Amino acid sequence: MNTIHLSRRLTHRYVGTYAHEDKWQDVGTARLTPPREVAEGNGMDEGGTYIRWAVIPAGQDSEASARALEDTLSKHGCHHEYDCCGCQSMDTRVIRRLGRRLVLRTRISFNY
Repeated sequence: MNTIHLSRRLTHRYVGTYAHEDKWQDVGTARLTPPREVAEGNGMDEGGTYIRWAVIPAGQDSEASARALEDTLSKHGCHHEYDCCGCQSMDTRVIRRLGRRLVLRTRISFNY
């Protein structure tokens, strides 16, 4: 399992490429299993769907960690002035909570 640092995105003034310019708040850490593909993409604009588990440390706020996992692992938008650039977007959602263990679903799409 890989350990990642979790941050909650507090403002949404910038597109994904410039998300680092927004205000973020550190929440803690989580350990992640490798993603497992559950739905294959179509080879064009759909990149597939993946499931993985996250485990947060004891005592870390579960709700804040869930929101921070979604913010940290999602990537939306690009800075291109034209459509069909092929940039990847990832949408991660917590779909189930079992105590300190959370199930994450990530859908990948491409701008075509």
